[in-house]
Amino acid sequence: MESHTSEVATAVAAKAANVATYGGASTAIFFGLTANEFAAICGVVIGVIGLIANIYFKQKHLELAKKSLDEKD
Repeated sequence: MESHTSEVATAVAAKAANVATYGGASTAIFFGLTANEFAAICGVVIGVIGLIANIYFKQKHLELAKKSLDEKD
């Protein structure tokens, strides 16, 4: 029983260490950015989201146009 408890404690400690490492790295990256760098990253993310949305809606428009042409024939 004591061995099992020790294994569980070790697993929990490893998980906590992993979370702390990623949390610390994320915080260092986020707070280490200047306002210009942060704005540039946000601009790139917004641009990619806009591109994906544009492709999606153009595809839907193309499907509707094809369906409209098929109905006319």
